[in-house]
Amino acid sequence: MSKIVVVLVPGGASEFLTVEDGETSVKWEIAGLDGGAASGTMPIETYFCEGEEFYFARVENLARGDSAPALLN
Repeated sequence: MSKIVVVLVPGGASEFLTVEDGETSVKWEIAGLDGGAASGTMPIETYFCEGEEFYFARVENLARGDSAPALLN
């Protein structure tokens, strides 16, 4: 089975990513303004609301000015 994770990226945008049920993180890469890139993993956070589970991952702690669109694996 799989689950849908809402990925919150810089600039207030969101993307939907389908992952396997057992996954606890998603990989990300963000292109910097200087041509470099930052990458790593984002933990998948689970929230419960009215008996349902919702999954989120968010890009945080980026250097200022590096808010280009995220490329998800």
